Amino acid sequence: MDAIDGGERDEDWDQDLADDLIGSSLLVGLTYVDSGGAVLGRRQVFGIVETVDVQTGIVIRTDDEDSPFAVAPLLDAIEVGEPGLYQLADQDRVVENPDFTALFTVTQPLRN
Repeated sequence: MDAIDGGERDEDWDQDLADDLIGSSLLVGLTYVDSGGAVLGRRQVFGIVETVDVQTGIVIRTDDEDSPFAVAPLLDAIEVGEPGLYQLADQDRVVENPDFTALFTVTQPLRN
């Protein structure tokens, strides 16, 4: 798995939160947009957090993928999950009471 280019270590890095995430369930919502902000697609990922590292990101083990899924180590995007049922939009799966949730917008780079 490649490292995520996060630049210098974030001065606001919350190691306590990073440690709390490990072993917890995480529901991630990803919105993909082009360089102008138009929505290209959406994806939801749910699983158990395996590792959290400022260099490699937040690594999630899902039930439906062979390899782990990684997102950027942006801990500010993480919130405590609200109790309830979450219907995954792109699957027939329902997630109940995730420990944490996160929303990310992924912007496609401008191509010359």
